[in-house]
Amino acid sequence: MLRIMKSIRLMALVTAVLLTPAAAQDVKVNYNPSKDFSTFHTYAWGQKPNPNPVQNPALAAEVRTQIDAQLKSRGMKMVAESQNPDLILVVSGGSKKQTTYSNYDPSGTILTAGTDYGVARTSVIGALVVDIYDVKAKQVIWRATALDILSKNHEKNLKLVDSVIDKMFQKYPYPLATN
Repeated sequence: MLRIMKSIRLMALVTAVLLTPAAAQDVKVNYNPSKDFSTFHTYAWGQKPNPNPVQNPALAAEVRTQIDAQLKSRGMKMVAESQNPDLILVVSGGSKKQTTYSNYDPSGTILTAGTDYGVARTSVIGALVVDIYDVKAKQVIWRATALDILSKNHEKNLKLVDSVIDKMFQKYPYPLATN
């Protein structure tokens, strides 16, 4: 009987862990490997209306600052869109609330699916998409997407943006410039 109780507690713990949303960043990068990224030297931020801009002004500014730093560290120069840049950058963002439920019995003895012992946990999932367009080819040549749980703490979200942009550009196909 004691062995069965331990097994039930272990199952309950494993289920509670599996039902807890993962806090790891989900960053994906896709690009056109046939493009020689060393031929691009200038970029501009797209000026056309974006239907999905990053809504929080401070986060939007941090995204832009971090991307500028990444591209400049690769020897690229930011110019105005009217100066015929090699690349155009567009950043989109969004967020949604996600609620997960834990059916873990606080006594640690059994799972109580369908009872009022479940605990609701609401989190905000943020998404960031960075598109880089080849102006001459008129096509997207690099896209990075990231999903993560946003915090209620503004400073944590700024650090999250920094981390996400860094992870995205680790997969940029042109290396850092050598000084």
